[in-house]
Amino acid sequence: MATAPGFRVLAAVTAFASGAGAQQQQVFLNINPSWSPDGRQLVFESARHGNTTLYIINADGTGEHRLTFTGYGDDTHPAWSPDGRTILFDSNRDGAFHLYTIRPDRTDERRLTIRDSSASFQFARHPTWSPNGRQIAFDSDRDGGDNVYTMRNDGTDTHRLTTSGNGGGHASWSPDGERVVFGSGRDTTAVIWSIRADGTDRRALARGQFAGAAAKYSPDGRRLVFFSEREGVPSLYSIAADGTDLRRLTREGTSYEATWSPDGRQIAFYSNRTGRYELYLMDADGANQRQLTNTAYGNAWPQWSPDGSRIVFSSSRDGGDWELYTMAPDGSDARRLTSSPGRDAHPMYLPSGRRIVFQSPRDYARTGEVDVYTMDADGSRQRRLFSHPGFDGVPVPSPDGRWIALQRGTFDSTTKDFHWELLVVDTLGGNQRVLTANRWNSQVPSWRPGSEELVFYANPDGHDQLFAMTVATRAVRPLHVSRANDTAPAVSLDGRFVAFNSDRDGPGDLYVLEVGLGRVSRVTTGLAMRSQPSWSRDGTRLLFSATSTGVDEVYVVGRDGSGLRRLTHGTDGIR
Repeated sequence: MATAPGFRVLAAVTAFASGAGAQQQQVFLNINPSWSPDGRQLVFESARHGNTTLYIINADGTGEHRLTFTGYGDDTHPAWSPDGRTILFDSNRDGAFHLYTIRPDRTDERRLTIRDSSASFQFARHPTWSPNGRQIAFDSDRDGGDNVYTMRNDGTDTHRLTTSGNGGGHASWSPDGERVVFGSGRDTTAVIWSIRADGTDRRALARGQFAGAAAKYSPDGRRLVFFSEREGVPSLYSIAADGTDLRRLTREGTSYEATWSPDGRQIAFYSNRTGRYELYLMDADGANQRQLTNTAYGNAWPQWSPDGSRIVFSSSRDGGDWELYTMAPDGSDARRLTSSPGRDAHPMYLPSGRRIVFQSPRDYARTGEVDVYTMDADGSRQRRLFSHPGFDGVPVPSPDGRWIALQRGTFDSTTKDFHWELLVVDTLGGNQRVLTANRWNSQVPSWRPGSEELVFYANPDGHDQLFAMTVATRAVRPLHVSRANDTAPAVSLDGRFVAFNSDRDGPGDLYVLEVGLGRVSRVTTGLAMRSQPSWSRDGTRLLFSATSTGVDEVYVVGRDGSGLRRLTHGTDGIR
């Protein structure tokens, strides 16, 4: 398809989002927002799943959820119908781009355009509703060049609006439905045009040696907003409907594809000012610009499978809610296991490798109520292990698979914090035994292989220290004494080493204690540890999450500190 010069930036963004190379490591794009008629929601496109699909989000940034679920191709350029009942978009799920509609509740998905066997019809794109919802304007090359067309909202009665071989696109209707504006590279001194809906009375609104496109009328019809490169960087501008009073609205980063709120008081747009394409809102005069979406997501609590072939972890990559995933040891082949409200976290494989135990608040409406669950390693057969008031979490299976140790928190209304104790339960959820009954705040247990002993951390005297407990007698001894805060211990499978987090040399890094010798070595430098580490089967590598980038990420490192590697890239918006 031919591309007008005025559209070269958008074409580059689209190619980047859907190109074959991007399928390997996709940068998340949240772009092309469209307001619901009541101004409460926006529909937009995102490439967070590899191919581009549509999402809906509340105007305050909450309630984000996925709208389309095509397994092939890209769903792009959504437009909410004036009555709020339908969302129009284009998609290449069937090969070439065509126009489709879907209800906001995900029902009644339909294809509107078809390939014309008698013409060189290659695509239909950039659809937009007329104000009364009875017509749709769109771009197509069905007559050999890029031009603007209109049709009825059921896909019938198509008419060509522009007549040149490179007539332009990204059309938008005036509020009264009498005129259509569009961008074009047909004339180097005029790129924003206005034309009557019957194709007559074409007028140039914006002139100059610059690229511009995607102009949109304000609800009152008095101004238009569009993007332009006239000052070197793609930015958003507004202009009076008669082509006077040009104003620049954005200056930070690059900004594209603006759309007015129904009341005309706000403008939604997308920008890469943070290094990723995110949605933003601003007042109609460009003031009060604020970010609406944030694709930097967290990855935390990684644990090895018993055979070392998979890593299970928790991530907020699919909409902000923490769910469980597995991936290959090199960070590839991520597969989602859970889909539930609340934070599914602290997963661990049972010794057989066939099931996973984890914590979740999914069955509670109140904050602070969390239970322990199990599921098959592929995410099937999810079930609650037991139900108990309070916070039951950080479940750790014993090496023989008979028991699960965990921490239980009860809320203290005086301190406004949780008090933590340790307990064990069998893998069917029965035979519960409380192991600690003091004010130490005992947390994050780890089993010592070949013994009925738990390693954990507690705070008996104002700072966190490592302890070991014989489960049968509940006898406790210090495992290592320091002046620092030592937390989140994990015992190697041979029992010789304990990895733990400590602030002894900074804000918090990973250390290894050689139990028999009492010798401690520092493994990482300058990382803010965020989880209990996990040992590889051979005891040579450690898996952990840390926040060196500002967002939780998963890392792997050798026991001696060599070979540090970051496995996830949530901060970069790459999965």
